[in-house]
Amino acid sequence: MPDYSEAEFPWTFYFNGAAMPKWGANWPAFTPENHANWDWDVGPRDFYIIHCKIDHVGTLESANPHVFLYAVQEILCLLLTERDGVLKRIQSWARNWAEPEEVYEGLLTAAFEMRASARREGRAFWTSGYEADRLRLVEAMRRASLPANDPEFASPPHVQAWRNHLERLWKDQIKTLQHVAASGHLSNELRKKLSEL
Repeated sequence: MPDYSEAEFPWTFYFNGAAMPKWGANWPAFTPENHANWDWDVGPRDFYIIHCKIDHVGTLESANPHVFLYAVQEILCLLLTERDGVLKRIQSWARNWAEPEEVYEGLLTAAFEMRASARREGRAFWTSGYEADRLRLVEAMRRASLPANDPEFASPPHVQAWRNHLERLWKDQIKTLQHVAASGHLSNELRKKLSEL
């Protein structure tokens, strides 16, 4: 893995294989206040997850393109309805690298480009880094677009992460259930069912 020198910040941000405008991955700190809506099928929780991943360097990321469309439109809403507040947030961290207006314009331009790309291509893959990272991104996009029965097929990163997380949760649940079975407080039939999990 290459060394991502802080001196080269911000690294090139690639979305669906194309370089985005400078600062495009540096979404301003924003946490939706209405956590009551986190149980929606799509909503603030999804925005938060994408927001946390958008600036990862050297890591391939992806999202459902429809969910990404929601998130990028949410960042556009934030940028355009809370411009002064966003500029203040940008100023607090960008003072060493750029003028807040430059960062703001890069964010705005990149958001429009990502929105158009996600709609046009029906996918949302990204990374930040160097040309080698872009090439890995393009390869991941190629493999994800293959038929599922193709030996080269690989699920998009967000699907792989979701499955890996579920598998960890399942393993923890099985350990708990087998621990209960070993406690001796259950019938033989129930212990047998638990041991077969």
